[in-house]
Amino acid sequence: MSQSVFTLAHTFDAPKESVFAAFTTAEALNQWWGPTISRNSVLSLDFRPGGIFRYKMEGAQGTSYGRFLYHTIQPHDLLEFTVSFTDADGNVVAPAFAPDFPLGVRYRFEFNETGDKTKVEITGVPENATEKNLAAFNGLGASMKVGFGGTMEQLAKYLESVSA
Repeated sequence: MSQSVFTLAHTFDAPKESVFAAFTTAEALNQWWGPTISRNSVLSLDFRPGGIFRYKMEGAQGTSYGRFLYHTIQPHDLLEFTVSFTDADGNVVAPAFAPDFPLGVRYRFEFNETGDKTKVEITGVPENATEKNLAAFNGLGASMKVGFGGTMEQLAKYLESVSA
């Protein structure tokens, strides 16, 4: 099985400085980050290369936790980070809903502005994945598109609210 790549693009009616800024503060992330089927909250944010963003997701299926480990931050243009599920203490763990899912997925968010719109192109690649991990990742691809799509819609609503 070959290495899988997750891709998604979303265009926002906002300048890329505003879209990028929504990723940089706990206050902003609390308003939009995470699946629409859960209540999400920022536990901590250290927005710098090597820093970590920890968050909590509460929903009908229970409580889960996640984190970003930031790699590259190029203001207004690029974010690269590894997303992992964690336990309540921030230790990386497999998600309960998919025990074979990769322990880390490296994401690249590219911000490209055309006129008064910003297109965010997202790619994600499992890190250090076994064949089992890749199979689990591939099996959840459609669900990930729905989840990220909902998150991007929440970001669009947040951007509308702060520009109004």
